[in-house]
Amino acid sequence: MQVLLQALFSAFLFALALPNDIFLKGFWPLGFIALVPLYQALKMSKSFRQAALCGAIFGLVSHALTSYWLFFFRGFAFWTLGTTTIAYGVIYAAVACYAYFVLGETPDSYRPFIFALGWVSLEFLKSVGFLGYPWGLLAYSLSSQPLLLQTADLTGTYGISFILAFISATLAEGRGIEGVKTKILRGWSPTLMMRQVLVAGLLAFLTLGYGFLRLNQDIPVKKSFRAALVQQNTNPWISGELTALASNISLGRKALSESSQNDEIACDLVIFSETSLRRPYKEFTAWFAKNPAGDPLSAFLADSKAFLLTGAPIILDWESYAATNSTILISPKGEFLGSYAKIHPVPFAEAIPFWEYAWFRKFMQEVIGLDSGWVMGSERKVFHMPIAGGKDSIAFSTPICFEDAFAGLCRRYILDGAELLINLTNDSWSERESAQMQHWAIARFRAIENRRTLVRSTNAGVSCIIDAKGRNLVIFPQFVPTSAVVDIPVYAEKTPTLYTRFGDWFAVLALSLFVLGFIIDGVKAIRKRRRNSEA
Repeated sequence: MQVLLQALFSAFLFALALPNDIFLKGFWPLGFIALVPLYQALKMSKSFRQAALCGAIFGLVSHALTSYWLFFFRGFAFWTLGTTTIAYGVIYAAVACYAYFVLGETPDSYRPFIFALGWVSLEFLKSVGFLGYPWGLLAYSLSSQPLLLQTADLTGTYGISFILAFISATLAEGRGIEGVKTKILRGWSPTLMMRQVLVAGLLAFLTLGYGFLRLNQDIPVKKSFRAALVQQNTNPWISGELTALASNISLGRKALSESSQNDEIACDLVIFSETSLRRPYKEFTAWFAKNPAGDPLSAFLADSKAFLLTGAPIILDWESYAATNSTILISPKGEFLGSYAKIHPVPFAEAIPFWEYAWFRKFMQEVIGLDSGWVMGSERKVFHMPIAGGKDSIAFSTPICFEDAFAGLCRRYILDGAELLINLTNDSWSERESAQMQHWAIARFRAIENRRTLVRSTNAGVSCIIDAKGRNLVIFPQFVPTSAVVDIPVYAEKTPTLYTRFGDWFAVLALSLFVLGFIIDGVKAIRKRRRNSEA
């Protein structure tokens, strides 16, 4: 019972460390100790079954608490939160069995290191592929502390998670006093503990030192442009198409009007959020010339003299109404200039696998209630747009919604030539500030990893401009209709960051080392069993 309670306690600490409804940006000190009870529970488990129960409890509770806002997906709550919670319980139960075996076979001096490698491997594997869900990573607990995030341009988020997991494991190894006869302290010695503490302290010192250096180091700004950032704050569950569009246009005009009174510099770009247009722009140009009634979109574009970047569908097949969730760029004259289709849709919500099979389609439609999803995009896109009256230009890419949570995808945009990232999203269906804040905490790592500006234009939050050091230059209040014309810097370091060049090298290395350690421990265990049987 004690080990199960420790796993449960660890899940609560983990959830409180990340952005939540009690601590909106998370309670960052807990990030250093959240895994201590889990580590102790795994070490004190007396069997694989008990370790699996510990893992299941941690996985179930930590996911349910950190992603509880999935419950507000109206009639789909069981499928969005219930099934994923069950899945995490199963996954973490299996992982805990691996951890129980590896920690039991690993020499004392290497246990914290192996545990941290295993934790990073778990985070990496759950964050990639079609079913990838890069929420709930340990590194996000430090989202309110930019000083501690700067190493992301070297190792990505996984290097930070490694340090936090290593510190938790080191603290767990040394908890108690010499002479206490518990499994967690078997083989414990002051000398060994001192070495582990010194290593943990060195990692923390290097993180702080590098953070201080990078925060105080100038990153060149090669140009800037002006954009009207619009947060319409309409309810996606009940607001109609015209309501959302009218709100965007009204707020856009307000921002442009206030800007023209204070500054004569023209606005280059107006940015609406994901799916702000509910019908395809090219095929409905005439409709947008008349709607919304009284202030149509075409008139707004002409008056603004700015380009418009907005979310809109692109219809691929009118008979089946197959469409992509896309961003589109429109000129001040109303010309359609290009689009990007979302490559990584939300699995089973925006993109439904096996849809081509009648039995599965019937199940999704009649049991779950999903009629269809978006068609996945297949190509990355870099938009090019003139600024400053045509005297210069910018190149940008537009990850849509939770695509800005996928570091590898955003990195590829930069390698393709994007000078900055502009994310269009709509998290307002969650009806929770903590859900939107979690997305912001994840997204800001993309700016640090690549040392580029990240602009987020959302329906209700968190709309912001994040600089190349992960700091908010502009941030709008959540669930409030807001707009403003803002200056957006375009950064350009002399050379790409280590992360931009090599991607998730640290996570791949951690996974490789953990697998190697597992194999070595497995071979040792087999040999030991053979010797015992022969004796």
